[in-house]
Amino acid sequence: MTSTKKIIAAPTALLTKLRPKPKAPAKPPAGTESDANAFKAAGAILAVPALPTLVAPDAIEDAFNVSHSGSWFDPAGFTQISDVQHFSNVVGTDCFTLIALCACYVLSDAAENTRLDSATYQRLALALVLYGGSTVAGVALAVAVGAVDPSLTPSPSIGALVGTAAAFVPAMAASTAAINAYGGGFGGAIDRAKDDFAVVTNLGERSEEGGYLEFYYKLSFWASMIVGGAFAFSPLSPLAIVNEYTPSSQIIQRAFGLGTVFMLAPAQFVLLDAASRGRLGGGTFKKLNLSIAAAIAGIDAMTIYTFGAAQMLNPDADALAEASGGVYNYVGALAVSFSIFGVYLYQGIFAKK
Repeated sequence: MTSTKKIIAAPTALLTKLRPKPKAPAKPPAGTESDANAFKAAGAILAVPALPTLVAPDAIEDAFNVSHSGSWFDPAGFTQISDVQHFSNVVGTDCFTLIALCACYVLSDAAENTRLDSATYQRLALALVLYGGSTVAGVALAVAVGAVDPSLTPSPSIGALVGTAAAFVPAMAASTAAINAYGGGFGGAIDRAKDDFAVVTNLGERSEEGGYLEFYYKLSFWASMIVGGAFAFSPLSPLAIVNEYTPSSQIIQRAFGLGTVFMLAPAQFVLLDAASRGRLGGGTFKKLNLSIAAAIAGIDAMTIYTFGAAQMLNPDADALAEASGGVYNYVGALAVSFSIFGVYLYQGIFAKK
């Protein structure tokens, strides 16, 4: 009886060993149609105020209670030097929304193709949260300062705060949902940011695929952080026809820096990472390069235009008493900006996989 049991048991054990192990459960898709629709809706909502403001910033200037005159089509219509500065600040700041709109578009595409767990898209989602959050917080602070001390005028209206929040919150909400669902939450985002910081601070390291272009993107990132930080966190603008210290003037000036630090620089890091992997020819990265080129072109056009408009007013020394930066900064900034524009435009059109 014992030997019979052994004979029967042996084939059973052999079959058990040969039976394939059960497969691990399939990973859930990193993106759904609902996620894609959320990013599309967020982009559409942001575009409603952002795109018209590039052409006619009057409604924003009214909401922030700053004086304005003149326009893109009427440079002789400016009546005072401060109006030229307000126009410059609003239009320049608004240019960064072009990068944010591109981010919403590529994130919606990533959701449709279940790639929202990719580090590329997680970085862009975090950028939208930081950019939108810092802008809304900045406007809220300016409103609060004006409410606490009414002598500090002008300050933004409640409508300006509501409108800013309405424009940015949908993108922030969609991005937060993507980070929580597919990126390990904000804990995962912080860990990723630490790793990214280690990469960008190591200026001497370049991959074989990235080469000097990777190095260039690192330098672009740091230029944005330094220049943007100067605009965002200093009451004195690095380059301004006039500096004003009212809540409204300060936030529309500093918002330019917030866009540089929290939207432009993260997008540049995404391109840096793509360059290191030889992936700049991918559709996402071409679109990002083109959106940055468009933003820089808008800022350059605004800078040249407002400089000419200011000259038409023939300002005297008293009118320029609060100016900062000077002509050398102006020329240097434009020279650097034009070179950056050329690189991003070229990569957006001609980069290959």
